[in-house]
Amino acid sequence: MAFKLDHIGLVVENIDKMKELFGTIGLDTGTEAIVNPLQKVSASFVNVGEKDDIYIEILEPASNDSPISKFLQNRGGGLHHLCFEVDNIEDAIKELNSKGFRMVVPPEDCRAYDENLKRRCQEPTKIAFFIVTKGVLIELIEKGG
Repeated sequence: MAFKLDHIGLVVENIDKMKELFGTIGLDTGTEAIVNPLQKVSASFVNVGEKDDIYIEILEPASNDSPISKFLQNRGGGLHHLCFEVDNIEDAIKELNSKGFRMVVPPEDCRAYDENLKRRCQEPTKIAFFIVTKGVLIELIEKGG
């Protein structure tokens, strides 16, 4: 199974300030921040690849009970996860489970990803999260078609 880097998740207190900072080093201004109600986060994607294929996902808590609120409070933000695109999320999950990785968020639809990157899909994108080792979170993404 091929795992291709899709994005790097970065938790911040303020998306707009981080987008402004990235702009000062010549990166694009990123997508409009979109709220993902399932994950309780606001997210914006800044392209860092050559063909709109690798992004930094800037994440900000959308509510006090957001899963990243505690991360922000305890660590002050920073690198949150690495996301890898896979062709089949169920097969990728089986592979990671067989290698001892622990799933912490089972597969769920992520229409916010499609909306944020203006992807028109009949089937929504699916995501799942795994703990690889202490402090390393991996997201799998199967893009909707």
